[in-house]
Amino acid sequence: MGGIKRNLASLIAEDFKDIEAVFINGPRQAGKSTFAQDFARDHFHGFGKARKAVYASFDDITLRAAETASPGQIFADITDGLVILDEIQYVPQTFLALKEKIDTVRRKKQRVKFLLTGSADLMLLPNLSSALVGRMYVRTLYPFSAAEVYKTQGRFVRTSFKTHPSVYAVYSKPNAAAVISKAGFPRLSLKVKNKAAWFQNYISTLIDRDIKNYSEIDRIELMPQLLSVLAHRTGGLLNDADLAASLKLSQPTIKRYRTLLNGVFLSFLLPPWHKNMEKRLVKSPKIYFTDTMLLCHLLGCLPGEVRTKLPVLYGFVLENFAASELLKELSLMNGYRLYHFRTSDQKEVDFLAEAPDGKILAIEVKASTHVTPGDFKHIAFLQNALGSAFVRGIILYQGDRVIRFEKNLYAMPFSALWETA
Repeated sequence: MGGIKRNLASLIAEDFKDIEAVFINGPRQAGKSTFAQDFARDHFHGFGKARKAVYASFDDITLRAAETASPGQIFADITDGLVILDEIQYVPQTFLALKEKIDTVRRKKQRVKFLLTGSADLMLLPNLSSALVGRMYVRTLYPFSAAEVYKTQGRFVRTSFKTHPSVYAVYSKPNAAAVISKAGFPRLSLKVKNKAAWFQNYISTLIDRDIKNYSEIDRIELMPQLLSVLAHRTGGLLNDADLAASLKLSQPTIKRYRTLLNGVFLSFLLPPWHKNMEKRLVKSPKIYFTDTMLLCHLLGCLPGEVRTKLPVLYGFVLENFAASELLKELSLMNGYRLYHFRTSDQKEVDFLAEAPDGKILAIEVKASTHVTPGDFKHIAFLQNALGSAFVRGIILYQGDRVIRFEKNLYAMPFSALWETA
């Protein structure tokens, strides 16, 4: 992966101290196969005395056929070391055999660990989740984060919860188009020149190969059209009735199609935050795309063209990128959750990061190079409503300096998402 280290590796190494199996899901082409092999090379010494890991990719049709005919034969005789089962969703017959093997490993106290990968959320793989409950942790490997690409710490949320930003600290002036182009799918970031053709093939493969495997779709030809409609509504509240009317489909069908798109990690829903407050809170989720470069492709623009060709959507594209970066960071922080906040009278905050103890970090994204006190009015409302549960409110803007406005209210450069001042 061009020497780019994935931040998930150390977390999985810790997971294996507790559990026999870790399942890494995530988008196709996010680098799961390469990650698994790199993990075996860099962390293998912690998993027994075997000289090398056993690696099997069920993308291989012959291997898949053999495993389907005799589930579990790949690892039946292994009593030591690391076993990597890549794209395991293609051999659901193996799940029960894996459960029985892990039970044997526990009973005989063998030093065997299993690293599984799959390009689908567990909600599309109920046999896997039910068979391995209590025997497996689940982690998600997303496309490159900006912090991974630029080899920085990428601890924006973690640091913001713990300490005040350094007032007047200077960051690199944000170049959103450049960052969006680099922080994404590994192969696309490092090798591919014809990005439009790559994305077209990527979407076609997901629809024709993966989505068809998980559910029977009557009008699968409408999937690209649904993606286009969702792209123009990124960052907006989800409205299945409106989507159904646009595509002339029933609401249950639209919901099923969306679930599949989320299940293969093309898009994700950001749930609403709702606690007991005097204001009525909107309970609809917002929809975003996992990869912002993919979003730009669906909008018909390169990242550097959005501001001039689709100025109305530019702020939403920045918001989408922030959402995906926050999602990637929080996926490495056990117990932290990401939400959006909106009241029925239109008070809204783009993102709320909630810590396990209920503390809240409020984050807004602004496409301008300037911030005014009025830009904090909705964050300030939340600050007053939450009291001691409110930690800090931050507006990410397109300038390069940290500026303090009031107590616990800061404007920070957009580049703070991946850079440390």
